[in-house]
Amino acid sequence: MKIRLKLASLVLLLFVLTNCIKENECCCSQDYTVLGLKFRYETNKSIHQQTEFPPNAMLAVFIFDDKGTFVSQINDSLNQVNDDYTMKLPFKQGSYQFVAWTGYDETCYQLSACIPQQTDIHDFFLSLKREKDNQTINQPSLLYHGIHDIVKIREGKENIVWIDLKQITNHIQVIVHNLNDKKKHIIYIEDNNGKYDSFLQYADDEKITYLPTYSNPSNTTSSLIADFTVMKLDKNREPRLKISDDTGVIRYDENLIGKLLQKNPYIDFDYNHDFTIEISFNDYIPVSIKINGWEIINESV
Repeated sequence: MKIRLKLASLVLLLFVLTNCIKENECCCSQDYTVLGLKFRYETNKSIHQQTEFPPNAMLAVFIFDDKGTFVSQINDSLNQVNDDYTMKLPFKQGSYQFVAWTGYDETCYQLSACIPQQTDIHDFFLSLKREKDNQTINQPSLLYHGIHDIVKIREGKENIVWIDLKQITNHIQVIVHNLNDKKKHIIYIEDNNGKYDSFLQYADDEKITYLPTYSNPSNTTSSLIADFTVMKLDKNREPRLKISDDTGVIRYDENLIGKLLQKNPYIDFDYNHDFTIEISFNDYIPVSIKINGWEIINESV
């Protein structure tokens, strides 16, 4: 791992020196100092008490100057991002800010193009890839976001910058019982949460239809298990959980947040990212609903 880090730093240093030569700045490497970027995952309300790190964390870091103008991008897919990991970079003295995406996968996500010395940090977006009909067929990969405000890089001293990473993907397992076994059913989630700016704020986006992977807990079609990976959830938004039959008739349509997940008082969307929704029906009317094992009262009954 140390060899890989040294190799990555060496390649970047050669890149910097090459740029110096192109710009006819004799011995400009003397103007550069080493910056170390370190990362920690927000896994509970104290960011200093992380539990464990994701097993495979591909890392993309985007560097902007103090005015918010894009400077460069650094990718590292060779190492696990954990307490022992440091991204060491040669930097010219000055003030910089950083945007990081850990777990970035080009098959799942798309980043807006960044042009050095042109792109502004407010014009930089990440989008979830989807089909032409705005359906997601493949489950998004585990994704974290981090941002660090302006820091000043000083010559002749060790510069370490910690970037806090927040998970924005969520796993939702929906278990339904006692559906009409004479019909086939589709479970899906609708939301417009597939695009984010540099500061992890929702950007304007079209409605996405999240499709799950299915497994059947029994040999009947009256029960289904559907597993989803969806993007950021927020208590003030209104994604929909829907169930339709094979004729296209919507048999169940409910507010995923306000009427389901948020009914469990122990759920905090900043730190909880695994949810199980279990619903038992009687003629398509829910008679029992459990959220992470917590039984909620169905107000419509």
